[in-house]
Amino acid sequence: MRRFKDLSINTKLSLLVTVAAGVAMLSACGTFAVNDYRMMRNSKVRQLDALAKVLGANSTAALTYNDPATAAELLSSLSEQPTIRLACFYDRFGELFAIYETDDNPHDTPPAPGPDGHKFTDHGDLEVTYSIVQDGEKKGTLSLHASTADLQKQMVAYVQIVAVVMVVSLAGAVLFCSRMQRAISLPILRLGETAQRISAAGDYSIRVEKEADDELGTLYDEFNRMLDRIKQGEAALQKAHDDLELRVEQRTAQLSTANLDLSREVVERKRTERELEEAHERLVDVARQAGMAEIATGVLHNVGNVLNSINVSATLMADRLRNSRLSDLQRAIEMIDFQRVDLGHFFTTDEKGKLLPEFLVMLAEHLNQERGAIVEELRSLAKNIDHVKTIVSMQQSYAGVAGLVDEVSMEELVEDALKMNQSSFEKHGIEVILHCSDLPETRVERQKLLQVLVNLIANARDSLIESPGHERRLTIRIGPGRQDRMRIEVADNGVGIPPENLTAIFSHGFTTKQHGHGFGLHTSANAVKEMGGHLAVVSEGPGHGATFSVELPLHSVEMVV
Repeated sequence: MRRFKDLSINTKLSLLVTVAAGVAMLSACGTFAVNDYRMMRNSKVRQLDALAKVLGANSTAALTYNDPATAAELLSSLSEQPTIRLACFYDRFGELFAIYETDDNPHDTPPAPGPDGHKFTDHGDLEVTYSIVQDGEKKGTLSLHASTADLQKQMVAYVQIVAVVMVVSLAGAVLFCSRMQRAISLPILRLGETAQRISAAGDYSIRVEKEADDELGTLYDEFNRMLDRIKQGEAALQKAHDDLELRVEQRTAQLSTANLDLSREVVERKRTERELEEAHERLVDVARQAGMAEIATGVLHNVGNVLNSINVSATLMADRLRNSRLSDLQRAIEMIDFQRVDLGHFFTTDEKGKLLPEFLVMLAEHLNQERGAIVEELRSLAKNIDHVKTIVSMQQSYAGVAGLVDEVSMEELVEDALKMNQSSFEKHGIEVILHCSDLPETRVERQKLLQVLVNLIANARDSLIESPGHERRLTIRIGPGRQDRMRIEVADNGVGIPPENLTAIFSHGFTTKQHGHGFGLHTSANAVKEMGGHLAVVSEGPGHGATFSVELPLHSVEMVV
């Protein structure tokens, strides 16, 4: 398994096509062989039936006049039939009348005649029994025993021809795949290398060049557009940061001048107070913009995390395609090629030859599983790219564009919010538990609710990280609320919230974090309120964790329709 994973994507694609072609050819040739063998057996039976009828018609006189010598002479003509081992005439009482047998006849004594018809014996012979009747009266019975060795020789020759055809066809398939597979593998490897370069250097100006209009070409376009949006977001964030610093400096200078004028000119006190009030309002706007800038920074951080996931998916695909087992198939082909002189003997007597068909079947199953894993990784890669698009759209919505109402599955939305913090959960050993009731899809502002969930989950994560010495657990419950409402609970067993902070925790600017700004929960509460819901918190105090609950109207898709 490990050696197969280390193989390149080119090798794996060649192996996949070759094994698929081999299995198809083996199935077809096996079907033809079985059908031809059945037809040869039927032909053998018809020939022996016809011979029995001819001998029976010529023996009526000898049986009627009790002339064994004539009957024996008639049977001696069977020496021209090399496959006939034994032939017997019986009188009407079932007693042996005349016999013909060869030196290689396996029977010690002539068997008693059975019912009319044919059968294949345990000795590998074909036995035909024919009743001799004249004028409605049974005169005797003829029994013929013929060897089927000629059928076996024909089948061995048939199998040898099939083996040679399969080896030549598989060799052609390998040669063809080795020339055509690069059209599939090179674009995937180039995308993975580009993602690694971007992740290592943090340079979002790097682009991948599109070479075709297939699914990989579409993936290239979406990947490049994602990088364009990230680069534009970085530029907008830097500009907002620069504007913020400039405006803060300007307002600080204005406040200093106003304070100096206030101390010197009592007469202008009212005017100065009015200017201070206006300046305060502007500072509030600046603070809100600072909060949005910090949210944008978090969005870019999440984009970086998703890019890491994309890089991991690309690396996993490259690893899977490198770890191929083409060498095993090559050895099997070499083994068959080495034994091509007597493949029938090799497949029936040699221990390795007996195990080779089963090995090829197992190898085909493995390649099928490997293909499924690669397809799954490609789906994960595409989903992560869509995730980045969603994050960028979310950042744009917080820049002032109102979110659209969309049909949303609450379970999928919560899972997306969890994925944005997945790397932090794994890094800090946080156990995530999700309980979801059977709720219909509902119509909400997807991006706005997603940002609320991301903020609540991030706060719970920080609380768990700050809580030392016990199991870290984050529990999310999704279920029905009161009066046609749905309820989402985000609970942790972290540091908890003191009772005196519960009433102020949603206030603008209130925070207990060392580097916090106090905008996250305030903005989340306002967003939930705009959607017609309510955001609340419950905590038993420090050391007992906290539970944040979001209640929203349940506008199910069926009700809207």
